[in-house]
Amino acid sequence: MKVLMKSALAGLLLAGMTMTASAQAVGGKTSQKLGEKIANEIMQEMMTEAQSSGKQPSAEDFGKKLVEKMRANLDEMKKGSTEDCVELYGNDKSSNCQCVTDKTDFESVFALMEKQMANPQAESKEELKALEQKTEENYKACDLDISVMKKASEEAMKKMAPAKG
Repeated sequence: MKVLMKSALAGLLLAGMTMTASAQAVGGKTSQKLGEKIANEIMQEMMTEAQSSGKQPSAEDFGKKLVEKMRANLDEMKKGSTEDCVELYGNDKSSNCQCVTDKTDFESVFALMEKQMANPQAESKEELKALEQKTEENYKACDLDISVMKKASEEAMKKMAPAKG
């Protein structure tokens, strides 16, 4: 059971890192809560499956299920993305935030997550760079300063990073 827990935890950590890396267009309190909810549901499902089958889940299995659930909850994710944006930029920018959400290609985010989880050692720099470029274009087209979001993302990453000591 300890090995199973370690494997599942490793999968959760991998998924969390991947989500964080690709969540620049999606990240915030609402999206984070939704991500945690989805990850917890998957963990429960995988633990139940592992107990009945005796087969340990892999990080790749976790990743596939995570992306499937994210796709299934796309409307909720879009709503959360807009809410997070409004929280960051203010209520007067709600239509701008909706514009960014509408322009965001969530399928590209999901595809990159799938690729990264299937092969964490794969070089995804080009795809990530293209996704970041598109995100910047979306913010500009929707009249939002992307540097505000980038600064907030950097601050969130610093809070998540383990303390060095």
